[in-house]
Amino acid sequence: MATTTRSAPRVVVLADSALERDSRAHRVAAAAAAAGYEVVLIGRAAEGRGPGPGPDAAPEGVRLIRVTVAETLHRRRLTRPRPGPRHALAYRSTESYAYRTALLAAHAALLASRGAELDVIHRPLPVKAAARAVHAGARFRHALRRAWTALRSAQYRAAVRRRAAPGGFLDGATATAARLLLGRRCWRRLDPLLLDLEIAYGPVLDELRPHLVHALGHRTLGTAVRAALRAEGTGHRVEVVWDTTAKAEPTRRATVARDAHERTYVPLTDGVVTVADTYADRLRERHGLPARPAVARNTPPYEPPHSPPPPGVRARCHLAADVPLLVHSGSAGPARGLLTVVDALPKLYDLHAALVVPDPDDPWIRTLADRAASLGVARRLHVLPYVPPAEIPRFLSSADIGVLPEHRLPDRQVALPTRYFEYAHARLPVVVSDIRVLARPTLEIGNGEVFRSGDTADFVRAVGAVLTNPRRYRKAYERGDVLREWSWQTQCEPLLDLYARLLGPRRPAPDPVGSGAMGALT
Repeated sequence: MATTTRSAPRVVVLADSALERDSRAHRVAAAAAAAGYEVVLIGRAAEGRGPGPGPDAAPEGVRLIRVTVAETLHRRRLTRPRPGPRHALAYRSTESYAYRTALLAAHAALLASRGAELDVIHRPLPVKAAARAVHAGARFRHALRRAWTALRSAQYRAAVRRRAAPGGFLDGATATAARLLLGRRCWRRLDPLLLDLEIAYGPVLDELRPHLVHALGHRTLGTAVRAALRAEGTGHRVEVVWDTTAKAEPTRRATVARDAHERTYVPLTDGVVTVADTYADRLRERHGLPARPAVARNTPPYEPPHSPPPPGVRARCHLAADVPLLVHSGSAGPARGLLTVVDALPKLYDLHAALVVPDPDDPWIRTLADRAASLGVARRLHVLPYVPPAEIPRFLSSADIGVLPEHRLPDRQVALPTRYFEYAHARLPVVVSDIRVLARPTLEIGNGEVFRSGDTADFVRAVGAVLTNPRRYRKAYERGDVLREWSWQTQCEPLLDLYARLLGPRRPAPDPVGSGAMGALT
C-alpha cells in the first residue's frame, strides 16, 4: 500500500508592523523555518508598496505576505471629533473642513478677479461706483466668512490633534466609564484599530488555514484567537502563541483598551512567550496562566567576529578609521535620552554621533538637529535610516561605542532592549544610564560604563573612560560564553520547545550548520 508523506505544520507569524524593520518577526520566522515548519510571515504593507507576497524581505525558507491595513475605523475617530465645550465650533469631519477651506479659497479667487476686472474695464462712472460698492460689500462678507472659517478650522485642527494624542482628564474619565459600562468589550470602543486589523488580517488567516499562529504584540492577539475559533468551527485545529513585551502605553485610554483586550483573549491562547523573566512572572500572575510563559530574548544570531570590521556605519558617516564615533540604534523620543548625547558633543571635541533611526524625518530628530546646530556641532551629528535586521550588528561594528542613555521610566525597568544585544554582537563597548536593567549586566560583564541618567557631565566622563581604553571593554565579550548565551540560536530554544509541545516533535532542519540566521554556534 502506498504511503503518504505528512506535510510540515504551517506556522503563521503575524505582526502589526512593516516587516522590513521588525527584527523579532524575522528571527521568529527564521527559527521556525530552520526547525522544519512551513512558515508564512504576515505584516503590514509598507508605505509606497502594495499588498501581496514579498520574497525580497523574507528570511530564507519563509513566505512573506504584506497586507494593507486601511485603518478606516481608527481614522474615522481621529478625523471626526465629537462636539464638546472645548471645541464646540469645530467642523465635524475632514470632508466639511476640506470643503469649507476650498470654498473660501475659490471665493477669494473670484473676488480678486472681480477687483481686477473693475480696474481694467471701462464703465460709466455711476455704474462703476455702484459696482465697486457691491464689490466692497462682497469683500466685507468674505472677510467675515474667512474669520469664521479660520475659527472653526483652528478648533477642528486642535480637536484632531487632541484625538490623535489623548491624555487629558476627560479622556481618562471616558476610558474609565467605558470600562465600567462595557467591561472587557470596551476595547472595541476605545481602540478601533484592533477591528481594522481584524478586517485586514482575518481573511488572510482564514485562507491560509495554519496549524499555529504566532501573534507578535498585543494588537494581533485578538485577530489570531478569533481566526483560531473560526477554524475550529470548521474542524481545523489552530494553536495560538502570544508573544508580548513590557512596552507601556502612552495614554490612559490606550492602557485600558489593551488591558481589556488582553483579558478577553489571553485565556484562549495555547502558549505565551515574552522577553524577560521578570515580565514572565508578571504575566502569569496577572492573567492566571497555568504555566510560566517561555522567555526568548530578542537577540541577534551569533556570528564570529569580523576582522577588520566591515565599513558599515562609519562609511555611511564618511569618517576615517581614527575618528571616534558613538552610535545609537533605535527609535527617537524624549525618553531615549538623546538630548544628553547632543549636549555632550561640545565637550567631547572630535567625537561624532550617529543616530540610526526608523524615521530620519521624525520631529524629535529635527529637535535634536536644531539643538546640535545651536551648539555648533551639527556636522558631528549624523542621522541614518535603519538597515535590515540581519545586518544590524555588522553595520554597527565599525563604531567605537554604543549608547543607551535611557531615562527612568517603568517600561524601561523590565527587560534589556534589543539594541543592547545588538551592540554586544557588534563587539561595541557600551555607555548606559543607571537604570537597573541596563546597569547590572554592564557592571557584571565589564563591557562598558554607567552614568547617571540625564547627567551630561557624567555621560562625558563615561564616554571618555571608554575611549581611553576601548580594548579593555571589548575583551569582556571574549570571556565566557556571554555572546553565545545572548544569541538567537540559544534564545529561540524555549520557543521551539513550545512549538513542539503544541504541534508534535520537530523535524530536523535541512542544513542546521548553514550560514543562515540559524547557523550552528561555531
